[in-house]
Amino acid sequence: MSAPRLGIARPLLAWYDGAKRDLPWRRAPSPYKTLVSELMLQQTTVATVVPYFERFLARFPDVAALAAANEDDVTAAWSGLGYYRRARHLHAAARAVVERHGGALPADEETLRALPGLGPYTAAAVASIAFGARTFALDGNGARVTARLFGVRASIDRPATREALRARGLAEVPAARAGDFNQAVMELGATVCAPRAPGCAACPLARKCVAHAAGEAARLPVRSPRRGKRLVRVACFALVDGAGRVLLVRRQAGLLAGTWALPTVELEEDAPGEDAARGVVRELGVTAGRLVARGEVRHIFTHRDVTAEVFRAQAAARRVRDGQGARRWLAPDAFATVGISTFTRKALRLALD
Repeated sequence: MSAPRLGIARPLLAWYDGAKRDLPWRRAPSPYKTLVSELMLQQTTVATVVPYFERFLARFPDVAALAAANEDDVTAAWSGLGYYRRARHLHAAARAVVERHGGALPADEETLRALPGLGPYTAAAVASIAFGARTFALDGNGARVTARLFGVRASIDRPATREALRARGLAEVPAARAGDFNQAVMELGATVCAPRAPGCAACPLARKCVAHAAGEAARLPVRSPRRGKRLVRVACFALVDGAGRVLLVRRQAGLLAGTWALPTVELEEDAPGEDAARGVVRELGVTAGRLVARGEVRHIFTHRDVTAEVFRAQAAARRVRDGQGARRWLAPDAFATVGISTFTRKALRLALD
């Protein structure tokens, strides 16, 4: 896949200087702002991230404040943004920066990669944008832009293809303004070189683009066939005490690990949700009244399509078996103080209405 350099830096940076969006992490930029924004932006749109970023920075203005926070505070600030593993990684990275680097985010890409949860893309993005390192941060936008520019027809999901794209992108990064170059590639992919309808007429690199010249921009990049989402049925239930508090449990693993949720059990095919829910109530050691079916909620995750049967019951006693701090009774007006996923909020609304 060797190819000569295209020389895209000058026209791309000229375009970026006039077209870049006014985003909060670009105002008075700092390494910490870059780290937070890059983790938030993974698999999430800019429009969704902006209000979360602003609230998060108001709550945790620097690395030291984030490192000193407890996990519930962090996941509460992240609630609704999804992919909660990112919040736990960001929190762990902040603590590592304080413990290992005196509270200053390291500038070296390799050292950044040693922080919890920072993969090749995030480490390269922070090193380049925050510290000017000459590296190439290959995210989804960067892979699409680079594949079209060079007319790459191999699947960009393959590690070998992504490594080759990263090498080609790196060859284009200028010694000066490396961070702006990386942001410009991301900006171009987000606003012009779109997945389904590339705006070639407005692209500053159209004259240099192999895919555009061949009339193939809309057909590239190539991706491997996606597997269908796994259909999952679960039963979840709200146990409510006499004061209106609801029993929540902290999820220990999986996509929503670290968030607080209603007790939930996955159902076997055609298994009655009520029977499964009663079994979990017994395991919790709660004396409860009749389980009342409240309906179903559906939520689409990255790899799963989940339908939840939701139940509610009045708890005759609030005592539960020891859950090692992973269970608590919480009033509805206190839900905002802990991390609760969008899926759980749907189930809570149905259960408590």
